[in-house]
Amino acid sequence: MNIHIALTGETVFEFLGIGFTNTFIISILCALVLIIAFVLALRKREIVPGKMQNFFEFILETVFSIFDGMTGNSKKTEEIFPLAGTLFIFILCNNLLEIVPGLGIFPFLRAPSSDIHFTLALAIFSMVFIHVVAIQKLGGITYLKKYIKFESPIMFFVGALEALGEITRTMSLGIRLFGNLFAGEILLTMVSFMVPYLVPLPFLGLEIFVGFIQALVFSSLITVFYVTTTAEEH
Repeated sequence: MNIHIALTGETVFEFLGIGFTNTFIISILCALVLIIAFVLALRKREIVPGKMQNFFEFILETVFSIFDGMTGNSKKTEEIFPLAGTLFIFILCNNLLEIVPGLGIFPFLRAPSSDIHFTLALAIFSMVFIHVVAIQKLGGITYLKKYIKFESPIMFFVGALEALGEITRTMSLGIRLFGNLFAGEILLTMVSFMVPYLVPLPFLGLEIFVGFIQALVFSSLITVFYVTTTAEEH
């Protein structure tokens, strides 16, 4: 058997000249499953919730309380929670796909989070969203003053560094998530291939923990970046 390792997903088929990779297809399926699950669980909310409603509400309330503790401002948390909460749940589910048997051995089966295109796309979309909202809340001129400063040469240099920092911050978000999950996928694939029984179990547990932590780190950083980017300078 061949062990397949690549930085990006493998093209499964093409449609209208567009290549659909295994990671893209799996991420779409994962998103659809999550949407259907939440719609079915919360479409008929009751004062006394059933088991499904109670479970999904518990997830949302727990994640909200974590982010609220970071922002220290419930209004800010409510503004960014739809994005940050969705990112956490979506990334976590994609990360947990790493423990699926056969992953990394069959080219058509691969966790989306181990595809650098997937992680960078999430990072770029999230940061663009944050800056668009910041412009709307602060106004274009106030927003630009964060990065264009003419008070002195030193402040101009500081502003330029801030602007450059937004780019490097976006890249680091995507690369951090990709690096951790890609390394985990390689580790699980090699261990499962060489010693397929019992030995991989501790590594599976470790990957579940890492997958949870990385989803939390990514969404938490998005929350923090939103608070700092939309805050007015004094």
